[in-house]
Amino acid sequence: MDNLHFKARARHFTDIEIDEPESFHGTDKGPSSVEYLLIGIGGCLGSSFQYCLQKNHIPAQKLEVMVDGTLKHTGSGMHLSLVEINCEIMVSVEGEYDDLVDKCTQQFKKHCVINESINQGIPLNTTIFKKENEQIK
Repeated sequence: MDNLHFKARARHFTDIEIDEPESFHGTDKGPSSVEYLLIGIGGCLGSSFQYCLQKNHIPAQKLEVMVDGTLKHTGSGMHLSLVEINCEIMVSVEGEYDDLVDKCTQQFKKHCVINESINQGIPLNTTIFKKENEQIK
């Protein structure tokens, strides 16, 4: 789009705003890429935990997921890096489900594809293609 503002598509979702805050030379028209990564982590972990609760017939009254990332300038080039991610999940359930909630607590992370990918250090392959004589629409 303009400056550091982009629009993305995923499946049938279009015009997903991605931008950087003004303090990072963006125009603040949407969450940043790092924020989307944190949102994805929270969504994956939260839905995996909720799925485990549902599978064990545990009605959750409330499920809150908070993900916080720490950015830090690192290395000889002092590039900004995401150096730590912390996730807190708060669940409220009604009834005597402590053992089953504990079971979900021990199992759910391995079912979150994002958690497993990050922890295993999945490779990121990038290819750049130059398009010749393309008209801007």
